[in-house]
Amino acid sequence: MKALTAAINGLDWTNTKILVLCKFLTIVLVGAIAVDVFVGVFWRYVLNDALAWYEESSKFLMLWMVFTASPIVLKQGGLIALDVLPRHLPPRLARFNYLVIYSVVIGLLGVLVYHGFGLATNAWVQKPTSIPISYFFIYLAIPFGCAIMALISIEFWLRSLRGIFDPRPDDFPNTDWTTDSISSS
Repeated sequence: MKALTAAINGLDWTNTKILVLCKFLTIVLVGAIAVDVFVGVFWRYVLNDALAWYEESSKFLMLWMVFTASPIVLKQGGLIALDVLPRHLPPRLARFNYLVIYSVVIGLLGVLVYHGFGLATNAWVQKPTSIPISYFFIYLAIPFGCAIMALISIEFWLRSLRGIFDPRPDDFPNTDWTTDSISSS
């Protein structure tokens, strides 16, 4: 049990450090999107000279923003979850339920990392019409974000495994196992 707890603590520490980078990147990307759209609108409607690149670049920045912000939301427990069943199960059985769920999630994220990197690699020679960079750097957002989400899911999987043997209320800090969030809000 000590080795499992050490692995969970190590992954938690690693994920926390990675998420600091993700938060910084997300802030920079949101700012870049805002500036990009402002400049594009200014050029089009004030200067009457539309920029060819602003719309396409803002879409690519948005893609990166989604895949840098998603791990943050996953770690905080903010993604959509069907937790009606676990709320009504005994703690050990609820943790087993999450063990199964996170097994599927890790598998799916592994597929997304593999195929996302394949997509990025295959797009190495392709370039957007208005921006002189390879699509590789644009599509690299998919395996980047999914790999980080996989690390977080592995941490949650390990917490679920530990919870089967020793259910602790702090295993999932953003989950309240004692109250129904719908009736309390």
